[in-house]
Amino acid sequence: MDLMSAAWMVRELGQPVSALHLGKDGSIIAGGWDGMVKSWDGEGTTLWQVECGDRVEAILVVNDLTFLTSGLEVVCIENEKISWTHALEGSADMLCLHQDNLIATSSVYDIEHGDFMESAIWRFAFAGELISVDRMDERPWFVESNDSLILGLGRPRCGILLDEKHIELATESPVTCGVTGRSMTLLGHADGTISQSDGELVSVEESTVDSIICAEYGFVSALENGNLIARNADASPLWSATGSTITCQTEGFDQTHWVGRWQTISGILEVRDSSGEIITKMETSKPRVAVNESDRVGFGFDDGQILIWDKELFLRRKAAEKPAANSANSALAARLRSLRK
Repeated sequence: MDLMSAAWMVRELGQPVSALHLGKDGSIIAGGWDGMVKSWDGEGTTLWQVECGDRVEAILVVNDLTFLTSGLEVVCIENEKISWTHALEGSADMLCLHQDNLIATSSVYDIEHGDFMESAIWRFAFAGELISVDRMDERPWFVESNDSLILGLGRPRCGILLDEKHIELATESPVTCGVTGRSMTLLGHADGTISQSDGELVSVEESTVDSIICAEYGFVSALENGNLIARNADASPLWSATGSTITCQTEGFDQTHWVGRWQTISGILEVRDSSGEIITKMETSKPRVAVNESDRVGFGFDDGQILIWDKELFLRRKAAEKPAANSANSALAARLRSLRK
């Protein structure tokens, strides 16, 4: 199956894509390495673009407001232009919505020691008013809000902060990533452990857990060594796959799994079914970000390209190639039969 020809939309940002958002209305917002932000509607028409001046790390859309972390700042875009900005202390990292406020995290990196020395949690009103800032020694590597605000911490404390209360997890290793599913929050660790937010051990993998995504059948972990590990809701193994360095992954429509890899000089995008078998793959520029929304999957690449796949078109192209493959097999079988006569 030709994955490129199955793409529903192809757009160009003009610089490496560093953040991507798919809206429920079909819209797309992409942020770039050099600060360009563009938005398209569901038909691919450009809605607006703004220049933020520095790398866009995160995008959060709340009603008609688009919030970004860009370089050292939090940026709010309203009515197709920048409404307000607020400088943080160090790099602006992650965003989430909590109790009708904007939560942003920032971190300061110490080049001499090769580690993060201070971080902060910032709470803003949507209009830009700073409500509070809480500083800590640890960098948060995961932030999520449901009923509570959860922060996954690096050194020295590790563990999580749950509404400012520190909770130890199944290992003392730093949290590297996390995901909140239908019934629990999972945290990945530098030593390969996966914990629940209540401290229970879920599994132990053979390498650092770089990312975790939820799937209908359970969850998939992407490891630093290039392995993918899929487990069900009880953490029993379902399938695994090896390969080059994983740069991003996302769940797709029809229980598919999509992963981007980097092979030193080229990228590759792989699509698997629920059993881990590869449906299709293609060489690409370096894949940087992967997202999904309802029946769409989107990837942003180092060459500035943005590719969007739609479930209906993808499945139609997939089905269209089966008769051709069957026809080729039948022709080969006929030739073999003729040789046996």
